[in-house]
Amino acid sequence: MDIKSILAEAAKKIGKDVELEGLLRKTGRLKFNSVADAKDVLGFDYLVYWEKACYEYYAANPPLIGLTQPVPVPCPVGIEIFNSYKVDYKKAVEIFHTGNWGGKFTSIVLCKPLIHPEAKEPYWYFLSDLGVQIMIGADSGKVLFPK
Repeated sequence: MDIKSILAEAAKKIGKDVELEGLLRKTGRLKFNSVADAKDVLGFDYLVYWEKACYEYYAANPPLIGLTQPVPVPCPVGIEIFNSYKVDYKKAVEIFHTGNWGGKFTSIVLCKPLIHPEAKEPYWYFLSDLGVQIMIGADSGKVLFPK
């Protein structure tokens, strides 16, 4: 499911005639405490922004089905709104496996940090089963950390 259809579905669930302004964060829910494959990412918790408010909801990955009702939550500091990215989570998992930082990951998160100079793209963040944090560009597909 692409970002535009996810935002449209969430907007319908909010129950208002809205167009969401963008995505703040996408956090994976894993089948087990640590997983090696993209198929073990069951779905994502989405944090979206609309009219100076944040809403969070869960959407399952196919073949699973399900979408929870978006609920208002406090907006976090330190991350930017974004509306697109090129590297999906399946490709990010493939890139994760190109390094020598563990065979499994315990978390997967997509967000765009609010930093100076401005971040050029959102990033996929993984925490490996060895405790290494991996940062992959969600547009470029480049591993930014560790080098």
